[in-house]
Amino acid sequence: SLALLAAALSIRKRMAYQGAGRLSAWLTAHIYLGIVAAFTIFCHTGLRAGGPLSTWLLVFFSLTVVSGLMGWWFSRKLPPLLTAIEENPAILEDLLTIRAECLQGMLELSSGGSPEFRALVEKRLMKETASWGRMWRFYRRRSTIAQELPAFQKEQEGALTGLRRQDHRAFQRAAEYALRVNKINAELLLQRAMRGWLTFHIVSTGTMFGLAAVQIG
Repeated sequence: SLALLAAALSIRKRMAYQGAGRLSAWLTAHIYLGIVAAFTIFCHTGLRAGGPLSTWLLVFFSLTVVSGLMGWWFSRKLPPLLTAIEENPAILEDLLTIRAECLQGMLELSSGGSPEFRALVEKRLMKETASWGRMWRFYRRRSTIAQELPAFQKEQEGALTGLRRQDHRAFQRAAEYALRVNKINAELLLQRAMRGWLTFHIVSTGTMFGLAAVQIG
């Protein structure tokens, strides 16, 4: 009953957008009822299952609880972090479009340069676009492109010694594209995490109630 009530509140809290109470109140009620339901069920079962169906029911109930707690943590930590690093707020689909445009810009610059320039773009800058360490730097410093670009371009100065002088400016532009792609990847990761936990929570909750219905039936 408590689990059903918590799930019902999850639906009801969406009505807060229509004036049916404060959203924070609905969310708080959902969290606390979920915790009470989890404590009650775990105490009732003693973390022991009586058969395969009960085992799966306990597994999906545990996944529902874990994903709910994960969502609570995500909702507190990820939005402020995303706001801190994004320069122009954009939805996931727009970020994918911008990323594709930046990658295309890198390829166009590369195609118009010397073989040495192309090699540096393909072997060095392309790796930077997917660098987890550099993404973590955006998170840790809560920085923007404008703040990170000078230091990043300075890191790449060693590569300029092997290029023709006319390729220097193009390489710096390509480096800016690479850093922007990396930052977009950092933003995409946060947005996908915020979307993904909710999908996982809904699926695990639905599966749990489906198994419960089969067991009761």
